[in-house]
Amino acid sequence: MRAIIKEDCTTIGYLQKTHGLDGSFSMHFDEQFDLTLEEAEYLFLEIDGGLVPFFISEEGFRFRGNDGAIIHFDEIESQEQAREFTGSPVWVFTDEIIESEEDNSPSLLIGYDVVDQKHGLLGKVTDVDDYSGNLVITVIFRENEVLIPLSDDVLTEMDETNRQLNLICPDGLIELYLE
Repeated sequence: MRAIIKEDCTTIGYLQKTHGLDGSFSMHFDEQFDLTLEEAEYLFLEIDGGLVPFFISEEGFRFRGNDGAIIHFDEIESQEQAREFTGSPVWVFTDEIIESEEDNSPSLLIGYDVVDQKHGLLGKVTDVDDYSGNLVITVIFRENEVLIPLSDDVLTEMDETNRQLNLICPDGLIELYLE
C-alpha cells in the first residue's frame, strides 16, 4: 500500500453508530460515492490526526438506502471496540473515487410505483437494500412494510418513463397482508 497522505484523500461519509454486537457500524455517506464504496477493499479512519486503513470484512458491507450502509471491518471485533470510532469521518484516496458514467444506482428506484401482476398497484418503493448483490425493495402496502426481492423471475418490466416496476411477486408474499 502506498503512503497515506491526508491531502491525497477525500472524506466520503462518517460512522454514525454501532450496529449489533460484532463491531459493525451504521455508516452515512454522500450518494455520489456509492460505486466507490461498492468496490472498496478498505477505508481510512482518522486516528490521532492521521489516516489509518481498515479492511472491510468479506460480506462486511451492505447498502441501507441511498446514503447509508452497514459496514464491518476485519480489525474491529466487538461493540466496545466499535464505540471508539463512532462519529469518525471515513476517507478514501481521491484518485480511487469512481465517478458514475450514468447514474444507475439502485437507490434511483425509490419512488417508483410497484405493480404486481396478480394484485395490481402495491405502492411506491420506499427503500432499496443490497444483500450481497441481491436487491430487495421495500414497499408500504396496506400500512405494512413488504420486502420484495428483485430477481429476474420477479421483475417483468421496468418502465423508466412512468417510473413503474411491474412484478410477479412470489406466491404468498402479498396474500399475507390481504386479510
